[in-house]
Amino acid sequence: MIALRRLIGPLGTSAFLLAGCAGGGAPAQRVEPPMQVAQPVQPAPVAEAKVTAPAPAIADAPPVQTTQATAQPIARSIRQPAADQPVAIPRPAVPPAPAQSACKVRKNVVEWVYISGGCRNGYAHGLGRARSTDGRRSYSGMLADGHFSGEGEYDWGNGVRYTGRFLNGQRNGPGNLLYSDGRSYSGQFKDNVYQGQGTYIDADGARYVGQFHLGSFHGEGTYTWPNGDVYIGRFKANRMDGLGRLDRANGDRYVGALENNEMSGGGTYTWSNGDAYAGNFRNDRMNGEGTYTYADGMKYRGTFKDGRKHGPGALTTESGEIRQQWRDGEKVAEELGLRAPD
Repeated sequence: MIALRRLIGPLGTSAFLLAGCAGGGAPAQRVEPPMQVAQPVQPAPVAEAKVTAPAPAIADAPPVQTTQATAQPIARSIRQPAADQPVAIPRPAVPPAPAQSACKVRKNVVEWVYISGGCRNGYAHGLGRARSTDGRRSYSGMLADGHFSGEGEYDWGNGVRYTGRFLNGQRNGPGNLLYSDGRSYSGQFKDNVYQGQGTYIDADGARYVGQFHLGSFHGEGTYTWPNGDVYIGRFKANRMDGLGRLDRANGDRYVGALENNEMSGGGTYTWSNGDAYAGNFRNDRMNGEGTYTYADGMKYRGTFKDGRKHGPGALTTESGEIRQQWRDGEKVAEELGLRAPD
């Protein structure tokens, strides 16, 4: 099964690179997507790595001039939860094979021996216990016609354990999956993969609560980083994609559209110092028409390119409007005092 961290690829860096409209800005790091969560029984149901491997950070261009310093948003990477296929841990000694019942348990990845419980037509049926022929795995719970079906507990013998609902030998319905390194998933399963509403907790404490599809973060969800950053919004195939809100522990906030883990489309980014940009974003940077409002009330309306002023614009101050012309963040012309501010 796949999820969001060590592959969301590890839920590299891929997220918010926003060149600031004020001096002293620093580029945002990309959000590292939730990696895919491989199921203990079946590897990776979703073949994608980035909520997997994000793109490298792009060096920020010279900051846009301003009357005050503007801290750049630094977005913690979303690391995609990744639970690789559990590796069997050799035991000092394998316990002796249990006495074999005349009833059979149908093969479930490995061959099984039925230890005790009900039997019908030669197959395990009802409440019972079984152990894999190598003595490592064990199952305790309900069976039907030789399949694990109903409530049960499946132990891989290496620290990985599932408790919940089975249907015809597969995890289906509500359940809890615990990995040996502390990672866990609690929620709905379908055919052994995360499907529906659930909660994934990574070994470092990162947490995703929301909708899953085929083992990936998909739909509405909330991702919380260990440092306190929180994203609430839409996910698509382990990536932040759609409308959402990112609240950072340092006080910065972004509200708007995202695509493939990047700010893209219309949105508003507010820095902790009070500066704000409202307008169009592309590739995690201010691109297109927008308005940059400084904490002291001055506003610049114009066009931006790759996070810098570029093209015509107007700076509105208490004394009037100053029309300006910019090229790649460098002011090339301006006209003073054309009219009083609104």
